[in-house]
Amino acid sequence: MNFQWNGSITRRTAIGMVSVAALALSAGISQAQEVVKIGGIMSMTGGGASIGKTAEVGWKLAIEDINAAGGILGKKAELVLGDTMTDPTHAVAEVRRLIENEKVEALVGPATSQETIPVVPVASEKKIAQVSSAASTQLTPEAGPFHFSGSVTGLNQMKPNIDFAIDVLKLKKLALISDNGGMSKAAVVEIVDYLKSKGVEPTAVQEFAFRTEDMTPQLFQMRSSGAEAILLINSIGDDSRKLLENRADIGWDVPVLANQTMTNYAVGNVAVVGEDAFKDVYSVQFVGMTYCPSDPVGENAFAKFAKRAKEQVADVDRMGGASALIPYYIQPIVLAAAINGSGKTDGESVAAWLQANAASVQMLTGPIQASGKSHFLPAPESIKVVKNPYKPREDGLVERADCGA
Repeated sequence: MNFQWNGSITRRTAIGMVSVAALALSAGISQAQEVVKIGGIMSMTGGGASIGKTAEVGWKLAIEDINAAGGILGKKAELVLGDTMTDPTHAVAEVRRLIENEKVEALVGPATSQETIPVVPVASEKKIAQVSSAASTQLTPEAGPFHFSGSVTGLNQMKPNIDFAIDVLKLKKLALISDNGGMSKAAVVEIVDYLKSKGVEPTAVQEFAFRTEDMTPQLFQMRSSGAEAILLINSIGDDSRKLLENRADIGWDVPVLANQTMTNYAVGNVAVVGEDAFKDVYSVQFVGMTYCPSDPVGENAFAKFAKRAKEQVADVDRMGGASALIPYYIQPIVLAAAINGSGKTDGESVAAWLQANAASVQMLTGPIQASGKSHFLPAPESIKVVKNPYKPREDGLVERADCGA
């Protein structure tokens, strides 16, 4: 408001106007403080845009549940999105915008390690707690003291597959193929070491680029190595589909044992490649999202979430089903539990609380843990080998391969 001091405005009136303005400002500040902003940083555009849409839906469902349960510290949780454009450099700029301009108090995302690794120092500098789905072993508590991951490390995703191939399928000639992302690259070395600890030397180790158009050269090389099965670790559902397509193209029907990416996108991928492409495909999934034939239908927490997602999200099947939402849904849930538990939003308080109390948080995926040595939340017993990942039961669960074992 612009006005000039003149005889028509008394000092008392001026003071009154200032008081009204001060009250309005105070009310605005009070209203702003009634919201806890959570920044969601993800590739909303660019090559990873499909992941961004899935993440946004998962996050929004979580925010709804958090607010329905009383919010964060008694305040409404609000999601503020940032777009990495599938570019690590832009991801850093967006995180700064979210923290400095939007005043977010915690972060969820990104999805991939190559985007997360450069973002973590920015969030750490500002003491912002963060939960991503990155699985690179570079993300240690030293590198990111306030960063946690809802993902299982690459090695821990593949350990159950390797044990299943050797102990149940009785296979020893195993070939390993991975994408060229940070999580997979770091995991390959550890996976090879684990294979050797089981007395198995991989017959071949191959790599492909994100969103590759053709994996047949790698598959031909693995076949010529005498491999009896393929171990696959990757991050993008499209690449899981491409491997199955190319395996069918060359007529190679050996088993595939894949990480969670295969499971999470199987429903969407089977619509493209058909059920025959999933013959002898095994993968892994969180125990809370699996069943054995004797388990009742529709009663566990994930089954109820899947029913809700089916009702509320029109194109959930195209996204890969409810399981594709879970890596992102759990991120705000973890942060809300830790902030409410510690009574504070700063990264130091959140991290300390999770390291001491993570096991007490009830997650629909299964047990979680955290320590000063590891901020990868899923506990080892939370991950299981599943069969027919493209064929969830009517309640959204996939069948475990160890039932009756």
